[in-house]
Amino acid sequence: MTVPLESVPGIPALALAHATGGAGAAPFLGEPATAAAIAARAERVLAAFRPREGADETLSELARGRRAGVLAGQQVGLLTGPLLTTVKALAAVQIARELSSRGTDLAPVFWCASEDHDLVEVTRISLPGADGAVEAGPDPAPLAGNRRPVGALPVETVVAAVLDRAREGAGAIADAESLAALGAAHAGATYREAFVASLSWLLDEPALLFADAARREEKPVLVPLATRLVRERAEVRRLLGDRAAALAAAGHPPQVVAEGGALPLFALVDGERLLLREREGALELKGRDGERYGEQDVVSRFETGEWLPSFSALSRPLAASTLYPVAATVLGPAELAYWAQMLPLFDWAGIVPPVLVARPMAAPVTSADRRALEKLGLGLADLFAGPDALLSARGAEKEGSLLADLAAVRDETLEALAGLAPRLAGVEAGLGKPLESTRENVRFSFEKLIERTRAAAGRANEAEARQLRRLAASLAPGGRPAERVYSPLPWLLRHGRAGLVGPLKQQLRWDVAGLQEIAL
Repeated sequence: MTVPLESVPGIPALALAHATGGAGAAPFLGEPATAAAIAARAERVLAAFRPREGADETLSELARGRRAGVLAGQQVGLLTGPLLTTVKALAAVQIARELSSRGTDLAPVFWCASEDHDLVEVTRISLPGADGAVEAGPDPAPLAGNRRPVGALPVETVVAAVLDRAREGAGAIADAESLAALGAAHAGATYREAFVASLSWLLDEPALLFADAARREEKPVLVPLATRLVRERAEVRRLLGDRAAALAAAGHPPQVVAEGGALPLFALVDGERLLLREREGALELKGRDGERYGEQDVVSRFETGEWLPSFSALSRPLAASTLYPVAATVLGPAELAYWAQMLPLFDWAGIVPPVLVARPMAAPVTSADRRALEKLGLGLADLFAGPDALLSARGAEKEGSLLADLAAVRDETLEALAGLAPRLAGVEAGLGKPLESTRENVRFSFEKLIERTRAAAGRANEAEARQLRRLAASLAPGGRPAERVYSPLPWLLRHGRAGLVGPLKQQLRWDVAGLQEIAL
């Protein structure tokens, strides 16, 4: 079963149109993603790619232009980040396997966004609670000021505490293999090492390769791109501005809103990742106010290796396609939105862009969950409304007669008060205003009583209410698909790796739009 993409919350209109083949997406995101389109793009990409040496050995066939890649990517989050990360990686594997079987040799590659310095987001870990997701990650306050790329930072001991907490929540059914494997992957490791080890163990797909955005040996290859972004910043700004205006005219707000004067480029300086921006005719590094640089000074620092280039969301796709021939890239809804903003930069850079594949979406559902939903007369999409709204609606259905009577009394009371207006005006003209205030108070009080009655009726069957809240917390926490909120950990503890990844591999389709229910 698949929930139509139109019923999934948080899908921008442009991403929806691209994933479903709707009108208006092609001018901003290119042709729809099909196997034939990807195969044709692989030929173009390889023909235009400039082969290079010096890549990580596992990626040397791509760097030398002998194979094209299918890319997926994400931050190097703890415990692999949300389940959607695993789904992305699996989609890349599926596309590469399908195309290779048809004669187009493709490699699935996961781009580790290891240069991201947002340590708060990387360390968010949610576990299911009675009423929804419960944050189990470290205190964000001490992490908020981090400016160092997270990939090389050591993982703190918070993971052991999270695993212990998850074990307690799962009780006797907690899968020992998953706990041991994830614990070992994070022990004494950096965030990137832990991420790669965890995802590699989880998917068990030897064909899946990993690219490290922070690999120092490849920075010299990216210096020409960085220096062009500096020298031609006015043209880059114009292209991005024109595209933003076109998107806005078509009703699509920008996903990335850059601060004034910002370049789509960071510099790694003394271990910190700092945004380059232009202010009052000079260039500077955000966070080091007072240090002003001329254009040639910045270019020289990149060319000598004093500074290392690091790319923003609006230029990172160019960096990836400079390093490897990318035929297709798997993107979530928000990623599609920012690709729509930056796609004109591919022509500017002289690079063939990949085909953009809307990532598949997965909702693992147990047979018990399915039976409970059917007993309640609900579908998965209904849970996105939230348990309170669902309980209120069910209460209205159960006590419709009482609610109708309350509404009738409300209307009669308001009408009777309105009928007294002429007599009150005869006493004193100024009594009209207090009368209207009284009517508004009566209306408000009745509405509150009706709403509380509706909610109470929905809670009347406490067992049913508890079941509904449990389903919402498990499948749609906070009104969002669970794949966006929870890491694979909750499913792993209850079903083990084979019980989660096996059904994902068997049932997930990379070319199906919508939230696909995966029967566990």
